[in-house]
Amino acid sequence: MAKKKSNNRKYILLFWGAVLSPFLIFGQVILLISAGAFGKLPSFQDLENPKSNLASIIYSSDKKVLGTYYVENRTIAEQSELSPYLINALVATEDARFEEHSGIDFRALTRAVVYLGTKGGASTISQQLAKNLFKTKGNIRGGRVIQKIGEWIIAVRLERQYTKPEILAMYLNTFDFINGAVGVKTASAVYFSSTPDSLKIEQAAMLVGMVKNPALFNPRRFPDTTEHRRNVVLKQMVKYGYLERAKYDSLRQIPLELEYRSVDHKEGIASYFRETLRFKLKELFNTKDTINGEIFYRYRTPDGEPYDIYRDGLKIYTTINSRMQEYAEWAVKEHLAKDLQPNFWNDLKGKKNAPFDYRISQKDIDHILDMAKKRTQRYRIMTGVECANCGRRGEKNVQKEKIKGEYYFVCQNSDCEHEHRATPKDSIDIIFNTPVEMNVFTWDGEKDTIMSPMDSIRYYKSFLQAGFMAMDPHTGYIKAWVGGINNKHFAYDHVMQAKRQVGSTFKPFVYALAMQEGYSPCYEVPNIRYCFTLDDGKEWCPKNSENDYGYNVTLKYGLANSQNTITAWVMKQFSPEAVVNFARKVGIKSPMDPVPSLCLGVADLSVYEMVGANATFANKGVWTEPIFITRIEDKNGTVIAEFLPETKEVMGEDKAYVMLNLMQGVVDGVYNSFKKKRTGTGVRLRFKYGFKNEIAGKTGTTQNNSDGWFMGITPDLVSGCWVGGEERSVRFTRTYFGQGANSALPIWALFMQKVYADKKLGYEQRPFDAPDYPIDIELDCDKYNKTKTSIRGRFNNY
Repeated sequence: MAKKKSNNRKYILLFWGAVLSPFLIFGQVILLISAGAFGKLPSFQDLENPKSNLASIIYSSDKKVLGTYYVENRTIAEQSELSPYLINALVATEDARFEEHSGIDFRALTRAVVYLGTKGGASTISQQLAKNLFKTKGNIRGGRVIQKIGEWIIAVRLERQYTKPEILAMYLNTFDFINGAVGVKTASAVYFSSTPDSLKIEQAAMLVGMVKNPALFNPRRFPDTTEHRRNVVLKQMVKYGYLERAKYDSLRQIPLELEYRSVDHKEGIASYFRETLRFKLKELFNTKDTINGEIFYRYRTPDGEPYDIYRDGLKIYTTINSRMQEYAEWAVKEHLAKDLQPNFWNDLKGKKNAPFDYRISQKDIDHILDMAKKRTQRYRIMTGVECANCGRRGEKNVQKEKIKGEYYFVCQNSDCEHEHRATPKDSIDIIFNTPVEMNVFTWDGEKDTIMSPMDSIRYYKSFLQAGFMAMDPHTGYIKAWVGGINNKHFAYDHVMQAKRQVGSTFKPFVYALAMQEGYSPCYEVPNIRYCFTLDDGKEWCPKNSENDYGYNVTLKYGLANSQNTITAWVMKQFSPEAVVNFARKVGIKSPMDPVPSLCLGVADLSVYEMVGANATFANKGVWTEPIFITRIEDKNGTVIAEFLPETKEVMGEDKAYVMLNLMQGVVDGVYNSFKKKRTGTGVRLRFKYGFKNEIAGKTGTTQNNSDGWFMGITPDLVSGCWVGGEERSVRFTRTYFGQGANSALPIWALFMQKVYADKKLGYEQRPFDAPDYPIDIELDCDKYNKTKTSIRGRFNNY
């Protein structure tokens, strides 16, 4: 009997051991996972401050988003910004008992086990958030079951750490909606040009529908499938009482109606500006200071590292005005696409070497095209200069390796490690001369075509480029920046990066020396050739473009009509060194040789430098550095850096006002008694574009019409424009078309017409501010001629 009881007890122990052992083992597994035996789980600090890659946002001065820098294009939406439609749709579709459980839905788990997942999964929103935040698939080892248990543990911890609304907000902020849209705030902007709090119910349902499988329910690639999934979400909202049946019946009939907005950094407003800003920020955050013998990053995170514009969620506040930027981009396109480019192609018809000047040798053309070939991404990838996947360049990043008997270029970056086969040198030219399918730029939009890469290079050389910048002369704030005609196809910036010969737009800096010394714009000089003796003993005697000499002209007339002889006379009164010194004072930093020909603008300068320098005259003789950032904040709104422009007094307010009077002759025209007519290179601003207000300006055209310039000055806005080919040998054959008054000035005019028409911008067509004190220089030429001794007729003295 005792033996029988002993056996019964043994069986009972075995039974309960068999029943309880899975639970004990499961509990031990949970303890092991919690302890990090299968991979590190997030700590309390990690849960408190989960790390995510946040896009840095660029704001315009009028609080519009110009763009973002990102690894993941994610911006955070606060709970208050989330539409109830989003919350209800998400809960109804993904986790109907979200408010009832604490991270694990045991009812759903049991159902999933019994039916093997055929009647729905068991993953809660909290578990999905755990997977999104902490990448459990990659961080927890041991197979899917162990990873799933890890997600349960993290989900429970999240539920203890955060409220239910916070978890929902975090989930929507971390989900990748693809097409460059991470987080619901970015997704709302990308797919609907909207914000999370303004989404319609059907739009919210579409975004929530993507959560199941964003690749499958991609509204751009599979609109019908995505629409069906959206309607499933709406039906779930009906099922759980968030939506009436009648409303659902009407909503399900509505098409997707996307308002898709690409997030490609080369597209959208101010693309050239954003690229320049990116380089400036990287330079700024790599700046180091030495403090007590130790080297620190000047702008650093709490852990001492430099800020990362792609991950740290910075807010960058710029001086760009979004509406003025749109007007500037429109003006460039309006003039080039509808007028100048068609005229250029007509000018090239039947010409040898088109699009290059007919005087250029074939050897020079071959050299230009070969250099352009070597600058292409295609060539860089073929020769191993650039990784075909991540775009990193240089021997440090891409190295040549022999793999299975063949040579490959292998990216050395651990997050890429891409391999591509090395192209034999003798095959490169063959590839570049073989026609292939490609997508090319036209002013009517991108076109699919077939041409060889070399033919495409020549085709792109035929497009005229432009650079335009506008700034407030008093604050130094840059208001508009157009670096080219299309950043995707022509990435080179023509505002700050490009430097081109400035021609006659440089002449005001020569004349400024005379105005500073008390010369009046009405001072008369014989219009004859003046010579300079060069270092080699030869003489250089600049001539006028029309070879027109033998009569007196005022300094104002000489500048208004861009007469080289009069500028040469002014240069002779001073010196090339004096001109260089003045140019340096007004912010020009590019190399300038102190030679006589500098007076005609032989220096290569940028639009950025030229606009900043001319703004000195509108700012009462004070040069103010052109700037484009006002402040930078971290993701919490703490100010990291603030920026103020450098200023420098260059000339007196009265002399600056005289310069404005002098340069108004370019636009108003100046009467000459010998020719008995009023002329000026910028008078079309009056008769063609109808401006009535005071405008100071200067046109510029370089040799053989390679560059066209215009600088326009108004009391509160100074703008400048350059137009020309990417190569100096790509140019008009006729000055009528190629001169700055025809190529660049119209862009300024179209822009200013828009600016003045937009009354909200606050720019008035008003006169320049005269000094509060009397000016000792006579500006009225009729009065001047009565009171001053003229040098009329005394040609022999020159």
